[in-house]
Amino acid sequence: MKPRILLIDGHSLAYRAFYALPLENFTTSTGQHTNAIYGFASMLLNLIRDEKPTHIAAAFDVSRKTFRSEAFPEYKAN
Repeated sequence: MKPRILLIDGHSLAYRAFYALPLENFTTSTGQHTNAIYGFASMLLNLIRDEKPTHIAAAFDVSRKTFRSEAFPEYKAN
């Protein structure tokens, strides 16, 4: 089988998951929201099932300046 990598923009997937699922249906008994983690895991499992990668990597941007913003000032402009 030929190697196949699945690259994930972690923040984007978590953001989508948070807003895709209603808060009132995904909370713990103490009121902590769990919709983002549930949605993230669900979407990740669907991607693995559908794409059948041999490797997976998820990247999460940090809030400080990085080489990307120095190399390309318009990075994360919006």
